[in-house]
Amino acid sequence: MQIFGSFIRKYCYASLYYPKHPEKIKAGINFIGLELNKKDYFLGLFELMRSEEEHFISVQNIFLKHLNLPYDKSIVDDIEEDYEDIPATPEEIEFDKQWEEYFEQKSNLAQKRLDLFKKKYPKLYEEYEKQHYNRLQNYNAENDIIEISGLINSLALDFTFGAYYLCGLNLPLYNIPYCFCSSDIISILAIEFKEFISDKRHIIKQCKNCGRYFIPENLRDIKYCNNIFKNNKTCKELGKQISYKKSLKDDELLDMYRKRYLSLASSVSHYGTEKAIEKFENYKQDGAVIKKKYLNKEISGKEFEKWIKNTK
Repeated sequence: MQIFGSFIRKYCYASLYYPKHPEKIKAGINFIGLELNKKDYFLGLFELMRSEEEHFISVQNIFLKHLNLPYDKSIVDDIEEDYEDIPATPEEIEFDKQWEEYFEQKSNLAQKRLDLFKKKYPKLYEEYEKQHYNRLQNYNAENDIIEISGLINSLALDFTFGAYYLCGLNLPLYNIPYCFCSSDIISILAIEFKEFISDKRHIIKQCKNCGRYFIPENLRDIKYCNNIFKNNKTCKELGKQISYKKSLKDDELLDMYRKRYLSLASSVSHYGTEKAIEKFENYKQDGAVIKKKYLNKEISGKEFEKWIKNTK
């Protein structure tokens, strides 16, 4: 995630920059230019991954889950099952019993009050039911925030912006009310991620070609990124070609259609007779119509195959 990486390399002085360059820790230091280079940053990142590999992989999959990207469900979704395998202590059993009794009492009382409210104000009760239903629909989204928040163990608010002013940033221009401070990298990643997903316009996708993660330029269904893939062309530029080739591999009839097209084109190239040219032109013209009907399911696969074979 380039956004998070760029933020951390530039502003996480205490936890990243100073351990690499302890000689820079002195009174009155000018923060301008204190940016950890990419090599040191990635070395530090890999070091973190090695030292806390299990936790790091868990965090990674939580991020992927809440970006609606492929993630390892056995790591994220099975955490509660692991806890269920641990036998409860007598104290925990007693606490659960007391809690259930308390909850049942309060629940019964609340239901009685709701029934009374329903009789007195039926229209208001109907509105309440609608709002309650909407809250239940959004419950998963609320859980997302809770799960991400669980990664934040050490975080403080800073209203002075001292480090940022020393960096030369024109903060009034951005109208930022406060910033976060932490000496824990995971906490910084989590709060940055939380701020990112709170804006519904920000989404991250995985390129269908190269597999890299990218931020689409707009909210349309974009499948390919703008990274250079080969021959100085981006995945986005090669997208249609890639998608078409994949469709040929996935559909034997389209592959057969394409091979017949190439065979007729080859005949024109080698022989150039009027018959070969006429056959090829007819195939191009009629084939475009027939193929479209097949793709739109206006004709069956057998009919499409029969037409291709009859062009030989």
